[in-house]
Amino acid sequence: MKRRGCGLFVACRALAAAMGLLIAALVPAAAQQPGQPDLLTVAIDDNYPPYIFRDDAGKVQGILPDLWTLWSERTGIPVDIQAMDWSAAQRLMADGKADVIDTVFRTEAREKLYSFSAPYTTIDVPLFFHKDLSGIVDAKSAKGFTIGVKDGDACIDWLHRQGIDTVRAYPSYEAVVAATATKDVLVSCVDMPPALYLMYKSGVQDQLRYTKPLYSGQFHWAVSNMRPDLMRLVQDGFDQISPRERQVIEERWFGFSLNDRVQAEMLREALKYVALAVGLAGLLLVWNGMLRRQVGRKTASLRRAMDELAESEERFRTIFENVNDAIFIHEKGSGRLLMVNRRMREMYRIPHDLPLDAIPFERICEGNPPYSWVEATQWMRAAVSQPQQFEWLARTWDGELFWVEVSIRGASLSEGQHRLLVVVRDISDRKLAQARLEFMAHHDPLTELPNRVLLRDRVAQSITLAERDKRRVALIFLDLDHFKTVNDSLGHVAGDRLLKDVAGRLRGAMRESDTVARLGGDEFVVVLNLVRDGDSVADVAEKIMKTMSSPLYVDDQEIATSVSMGIALYPDDGEDFDTLLKKADSAMYHAKQGGRSGYRFFAARMNADAMAHLNLRSGLHRALERGEFELYYQPQVDLRDGRLLGAEALIRWNHPERGLVSPAEFIPVAEDSGLIVPMGDWVLHEACRQAALWQAQGQRVNVAVNLSPLQFRRGDLEGGVRSALSESGLDPTLLELELTESILIQDHQTVMALARRLGDMGVQLSIDDFGTGYSSLAYLKRFQVDKLKIDQSFVRGVQSDSENAAITQAIIQMAHSLGLVVIAEGVEEDEAAQLLRGQGCDQAQGYLFGRPMTAQRFEKRLLEPFISS
Repeated sequence: MKRRGCGLFVACRALAAAMGLLIAALVPAAAQQPGQPDLLTVAIDDNYPPYIFRDDAGKVQGILPDLWTLWSERTGIPVDIQAMDWSAAQRLMADGKADVIDTVFRTEAREKLYSFSAPYTTIDVPLFFHKDLSGIVDAKSAKGFTIGVKDGDACIDWLHRQGIDTVRAYPSYEAVVAATATKDVLVSCVDMPPALYLMYKSGVQDQLRYTKPLYSGQFHWAVSNMRPDLMRLVQDGFDQISPRERQVIEERWFGFSLNDRVQAEMLREALKYVALAVGLAGLLLVWNGMLRRQVGRKTASLRRAMDELAESEERFRTIFENVNDAIFIHEKGSGRLLMVNRRMREMYRIPHDLPLDAIPFERICEGNPPYSWVEATQWMRAAVSQPQQFEWLARTWDGELFWVEVSIRGASLSEGQHRLLVVVRDISDRKLAQARLEFMAHHDPLTELPNRVLLRDRVAQSITLAERDKRRVALIFLDLDHFKTVNDSLGHVAGDRLLKDVAGRLRGAMRESDTVARLGGDEFVVVLNLVRDGDSVADVAEKIMKTMSSPLYVDDQEIATSVSMGIALYPDDGEDFDTLLKKADSAMYHAKQGGRSGYRFFAARMNADAMAHLNLRSGLHRALERGEFELYYQPQVDLRDGRLLGAEALIRWNHPERGLVSPAEFIPVAEDSGLIVPMGDWVLHEACRQAALWQAQGQRVNVAVNLSPLQFRRGDLEGGVRSALSESGLDPTLLELELTESILIQDHQTVMALARRLGDMGVQLSIDDFGTGYSSLAYLKRFQVDKLKIDQSFVRGVQSDSENAAITQAIIQMAHSLGLVVIAEGVEEDEAAQLLRGQGCDQAQGYLFGRPMTAQRFEKRLLEPFISS
């Protein structure tokens, strides 16, 4: 049908039965009710026999004109039937020039405009074919034939969607039926109602056969959604037409009268011979009845078989089209492509209207061995005797490569039909995941540099090449200087960005043949292949230092960084990866010990130093367990009168074999290993315990305890302070916590909140080593601290260094303006003490007033107050 997109029709007698069984007697037309329209205009198609069509004189006739005439008689309202081309009928209704539109299908779009009646018939659309042709059961079996259609009919679009493009259009349904009967075309696609009507009208019903319906739809009449009263009026009028009246009208137009005339003619012809063949007629009637029963049984059996076949094929088609893998069906001998499913076209992005014979396989293969059409044909030949499964690099129609898994096996669809069934699954995501896993197994996830596993392999390859060419391999171990400070002050996110930037700079400074790897943390390794001597390696080390000398920026924060490097050479320092790495690490440690921002070549003595470093770290672990640490106390005095005010608690390690170990030796190791956290907690508890003992003896001594940045990030500082004060019973005002500036600028909101809670306990807070950190003045204004300690680098020699004197003077004035107490550390000479006293410094600490001493010695010092000079 040309405008409604479907049409399956129920046979005429089934439709007539649905209309009812009885016809009511004619009743006078109802008197026109107030508010009813004077005239009802109906827009309708003019070419759909037997429902509506024009005779040779152009007069509109058919089932629907008769029904509307009967409706007019029942309601008393005249009806103006506007029969015209369907598109014109729709425009008439849309322009408001018609009250009702008939022969309309119900769609979601139209439901927004119209109120629909109940469907009054179902329209089927099958394929009709000449009786001399066999094997036509559906659209697939009609492929290869030219199919007759009515010009503009929806069947044309439906056939195109099934991949059938060979159609021949005729001006009318009558012309299509006639062309099929005369074999102008062998197959046609026609709506069943007009086809049956025209077949019986022209007497060619015995010449044509038809398939099961291809698709179907239903007829309605409809009115505007804005006119509910009109909807009720029209429906009431049709309710007054009895089912029997409808049946009579439909029997008239479906051609039963034609059959009656044929039967009458046969009867008259038979009467001519009745005297001669009464007996033969009886036999013929009996034989005809038997034949009819046999034909009926055969027809029913054939229809059941056809229904089962159609149902089986529909199940196959549903599975075939909806499976999530692409499916190809090839002819086994030639490899010619016979059929593909919807998923195949989607996966390869092939246009749905592109014929199969227009798909060159070379275009959907990667194209180069082993993924070309040559290899594909080899796989297909092998699959004839045994199923094959393999991975393949395919190409979409628009050129994008993707990975698939291909399975090929032979299949016999029917007698003599040998096919190759190819199932293709897209495995691109799996391949990407495998590649990512492979990459992550050998690369650092942050910088994407090779990790230790891949580095070991690269070094082994480099050694093999160097051994063959009699050259050297250099392994440079790099460690960022002061990276922990960046992490502590700016946070781990900034630290990660710094590491990525460093990795980028290192890659840019190396040759393609060299390797840059990250071992973890801030440790990197560079492998130089085929080097001549140490001088060429030194040149590379100088280049790295220069590359790292320009400042880095993280969140607009300028960061000056440098690297310390250790260098080991193959074969001079070792012949395997582990030995070279160990010796390069030792050399790097010595570079750091030598002042950082430099490089060292490995020397034999470095092994002993490295072992000493390792022993020191192990010894620190044991020292905590064995109680080898003790606290020393350095006096802090009032500069104005020399009165002893308190002491700074300083940790000392009394090694069982080495005696007292210098803090400068073991504190950096404790910071690197993280042991500074439990050590700091021990210092806090021990200092509070000792101060509480002095407090119990009547000596109120202020005790200052240094805090490490790691205690803020890893430990429970607030809980530790509360525990130490609670267990010892110390007055909180006698405890002073010394904070470094690096602590203050890391996540300052959290630090400020913690400092505020500590202050609420009554604990005093001071800033240690003031003047050596970052942005000191900016952070001073934000934290509620009590005391400021001038770093000893400014205090030593202050009496002879005018610049240091100016700095200390500025710090003291600034601190006093903020209400802070100032203490100078590192005071060793009386002249320095007098200068600081003159500048207004409040307190002092240093060898001039006492070296760090044991708790017992400090108790004696409490009884011998310092006499100011």
